Amino acid sequence: MSMEKTLVSIIIPVKNSSTYLADCLSSIKAQSYKDIEVLVVDSHSADATLNIAKQFGVKILQFEKKQKMGIFDAPFKRNYGVEHSKGSYVYYVDADMQLPQKLVEEIITLFGTGQFGALVVAEDSVGSGIWAKAKQLERRCYWGDDTIEAARVFTRKTWNAMGGLDTSLGGGGDDWDLHQRILSSGLKIGRTKNYVLHNEGNLKLSSLMKKRFMYGRDSIKYLVKKPKASFVSYFPIRLAFIRNWRLFAKSPIVSATFIIMRFCEYAAGFAGIIYSRFDYD
Repeated sequence: MSMEKTLVSIIIPVKNSSTYLADCLSSIKAQSYKDIEVLVVDSHSADATLNIAKQFGVKILQFEKKQKMGIFDAPFKRNYGVEHSKGSYVYYVDADMQLPQKLVEEIITLFGTGQFGALVVAEDSVGSGIWAKAKQLERRCYWGDDTIEAARVFTRKTWNAMGGLDTSLGGGGDDWDLHQRILSSGLKIGRTKNYVLHNEGNLKLSSLMKKRFMYGRDSIKYLVKKPKASFVSYFPIRLAFIRNWRLFAKSPIVSATFIIMRFCEYAAGFAGIIYSRFDYD
């Protein structure tokens, strides 16, 4: 398959994502590899999200939410976007992510070796404020950590063989579950050297706790489906933090903030799990 004729489909689930979407789409437009289709999967945004998507000339899909979808609709939107895409390779990103210029080119090169069925693209954080710096420290500790990072780029053959994401899961469980199913099938998962930037904006502790509470409400499903794997993924003390002790030593203030952030996130996540027990079947 010729590199110049290999279509890559990028799926972006959105909902009132106007704050970050333009930067995301601009980074895709600036890719050194040009044979890309972009599918924005919306669920009736009330802000300027669709106007921004139209300005970039991408394909817009409207996804209709169903009553029994649970808290998170991202797995549904991602599956829906891939279903309507045409690329030989599919890559789902979030609206607040920015792709480095040569990322898709590297994806094409790695898949061209024929070694991999999927790829992990590591994330770095950008944003303003001390909490954004703490989140950046966390993400950098996860680089190369197979227990927390999950594949987001797939060959069409791999995606079809796996049946896409398990839509009964959410809060990260859908990503981890698919990653583990691919490995269990005997396929290899590679890693890009390029990483995406996750735009945290002016991050607040309250927003982190709210997000973690929502994740906690849904994480029970992954805990039930994959108890051993979920224990490793959710355990608060990670070897990655020990391996990256130099990152913590560089900035004691950020490190202290990181500890507070992690404690608050886990408290909020645990509260979400407890809350979910009232309505989890």
